[in-house]
Amino acid sequence: MNTHTALKAVSEPPSPWTGALPERPGVLAAGAGAPVVMLHSSLGSKSQWSALAARLVPRFRVIALDLCGYGDNAMPAAPDSFTLDDEVRLVTSHLDRLVPPHVRVHLVGHSYGGLVALRFAQRSKGRVASLSLYEPVAFRVLDNDDPGLRDVRRMAGCLPGLIAAGLRLHATQAFVDFWSGEGSYARLARPAQVGIARNIGKVPLDFQAAMSCPMEPTSLRSIVAPTLLLSGTRGPAVAQGIVTRLTHALPKRHVARIDAGHMGPVTAPHLVNPWIEAFVDMCVERDAASVAPRTMNLPPPFAFAAD
Repeated sequence: MNTHTALKAVSEPPSPWTGALPERPGVLAAGAGAPVVMLHSSLGSKSQWSALAARLVPRFRVIALDLCGYGDNAMPAAPDSFTLDDEVRLVTSHLDRLVPPHVRVHLVGHSYGGLVALRFAQRSKGRVASLSLYEPVAFRVLDNDDPGLRDVRRMAGCLPGLIAAGLRLHATQAFVDFWSGEGSYARLARPAQVGIARNIGKVPLDFQAAMSCPMEPTSLRSIVAPTLLLSGTRGPAVAQGIVTRLTHALPKRHVARIDAGHMGPVTAPHLVNPWIEAFVDMCVERDAASVAPRTMNLPPPFAFAAD
């Protein structure tokens, strides 16, 4: 999970969304070619991916979606029973309208959006051509007594009470500082703090969905799509622990570490996006040539190996 795009440390690129679909709330789509579907982090929205979309839209059909309770989407109607499969159903409903059923999609996900992408791949294996994931919050791959997971539970447990008491800024600060480091929220300008806090009410449901979603190694091994696992060298230990576990569980995984924090796709898109672009390019080229994805070797400077 992550903070809103107001935390980014780079300027906003020109909008790539020529030909977007404003008549469909929660969706931005542009370009032509193989579909690349982007899922944002908690407290984010589809606009998180503007920089990556600008790189890809000349060659791909780029689709960025709002998840439940973010961007154009209302909060879930039945919060008590909300699960990750509700997010998957939302993603599926958009793709059913935007992508022909026989066309596979390249999924890109960050943090909570990365977890949604993993769950989509579990449920709809035949629709996924590749996965590019930056620190997906697949908490269930960790041991129940993992120290990092205990820290997550403590932080998540305090949010509902703060929100119910009307202390939305305090709840947002606890969440932001956990993922981005102590003092990160305080360093934001006041308008940015208030803007981020508007959607903090959805975050407990993100944790509810993440903590209850099954992610057993056997089910993950059934995901045969080639997967790029990215992690930051400066993110919280729990996020890096999850990536380590996924490295052992996913059969066709490729791993890279980037000099960034958990917010890497937002604060360091110039480091993260070239990896995603190169990986999607290679997957598309290999598919077109009918070469098994597991034989992929990315050219410098993006060379890496399955580990």
